[in-house]
Amino acid sequence: MASSPPATTTGAGPDPLPSDTVTPPRLDSQAGRYGPARGSAVFGYAAGVRDVPLRVSFQCQGSGSLKVRIPVLHADFPIRCNRGDLPERGVDFAVPAARLAGTVHVTAPPGVTWAGAVGRGEPEEEPSNRRRGPGEGS
Repeated sequence: MASSPPATTTGAGPDPLPSDTVTPPRLDSQAGRYGPARGSAVFGYAAGVRDVPLRVSFQCQGSGSLKVRIPVLHADFPIRCNRGDLPERGVDFAVPAARLAGTVHVTAPPGVTWAGAVGRGEPEEEPSNRRRGPGEGS
């Protein structure tokens, strides 16, 4: 019995594979990491100490945006992805709940490759610009 050639479709197809490797960002004090991945996922991070901010960073490549949710912080935000380059994008949280262990919920569109990391330490911006949460002092 002869096999038929595989079917092909012209004009439409998945995004090409990324030209660069997507890896979890390197943070000074790693509390959790995940990836590279395609599709949605949930990953955890370890508890920290009081008064040390939490940083959540991502690399992603493809068309669309990641939807990120961190339940213990009552936070949700988008991370815009690019088709070509791999910028690192992140968010700092200097609030009392940042010391707690938690999970990061990521919803990714088809064709997006992403990796994420959670770390602890001072934000990259100047300390005078840092916002503190209620009850954290001045």
